[in-house]
Amino acid sequence: MAPTNKALVLMAPKSHTQTISPAPYSHPSTNEIVIKTHAVAINPVDYGVQRMGVLVPEDAYPCILGCDVAGEVVELGDSMSHFKKGDRVIAQTGPIDTKHWKDTDKIYAYAAFQTYVVLRGSLIARIPDSVNYEDAVVLPLGIATAASCLFPATLLNLDFPPPDRNAEQKDKILLVWGASSSVGSSGVQLATQAGYSVIGMCSPRNFDMVTSLGAVKCFDHASPNVVDDVVSYVKGTELKVVGAYDAISTALTVPPLCDILHRLATDTGKSTRKFIAAVFPGAEAHAKHEVEVIVNLTQGMEQFNSTTARIAPWLETALADGRIKCAPEKDVIGDGLEVVQPAMDKLAEGKVSGRKLVVRL
Repeated sequence: MAPTNKALVLMAPKSHTQTISPAPYSHPSTNEIVIKTHAVAINPVDYGVQRMGVLVPEDAYPCILGCDVAGEVVELGDSMSHFKKGDRVIAQTGPIDTKHWKDTDKIYAYAAFQTYVVLRGSLIARIPDSVNYEDAVVLPLGIATAASCLFPATLLNLDFPPPDRNAEQKDKILLVWGASSSVGSSGVQLATQAGYSVIGMCSPRNFDMVTSLGAVKCFDHASPNVVDDVVSYVKGTELKVVGAYDAISTALTVPPLCDILHRLATDTGKSTRKFIAAVFPGAEAHAKHEVEVIVNLTQGMEQFNSTTARIAPWLETALADGRIKCAPEKDVIGDGLEVVQPAMDKLAEGKVSGRKLVVRL
């Protein structure tokens, strides 16, 4: 007899409420596993889908949201023998890969806000016994998003971090705007572990957190002098600029990054790639000074999935040996699916900085 599944269901586009309902339990296909959920994390994409109706096709409603999940493996497909029942894992889940919402027998299966989740396998990583579910669940979407911006040849084309602890230190700088956010802090860690020097733009109250993740210098993102300050600092180094990673990607963040890259390239003569990897569609419209802005998801899900599949084994090892931190720090809001909507509302109100909201299930 199949286990009883329960889910938080979004019934229609742009609905501001979700309903706790029974949901089908889906057995895994050959390349899938099923986990029992122990913790989920809340991301801006969750309330973005809910409030703006993006990413999930209208004919795919009702649907389930949720992109960060941690739990215990309960069932495996035939080709997933490298996992076993009882493994503790984290994963990045739907609704990003929207074509799977068309699978009528699994329309509810691939998102986090439910008791049992089907995982398809691009970013699934075991977590060590020393790391609890609530800490680890802050990582998956952040790591997946950052990796999909930093490493593909069509984006920043950085080197992947090596499997061992010591990366060769490069003479190159990466700028990260929104460095204390979930996807930003993951970018700081991945780039640092790959041997790049990172400069982070964030709130001053998060400077210590961002430098603890490896950034060599932080600047106040809200300062009217942020462009001048970053240019002056980088000018005083011998490092080349490989571009920028904008973890916020709005009209308030893309233009100053363009200003920084343009001035570094033209006023200082420093080797600078005028390129920004962004995370939200529409960021391209804010580009100026002939700076190229490309959004990660515009490059297709095949590239996204192949990149995250490559980083997943590294993530397992890095969690086990302590190279990577579970950042941002968790803020556990409570227990149960009924807490997810209030957590989404809190995040949407802009009341969270340098932390990630987590719900235990």
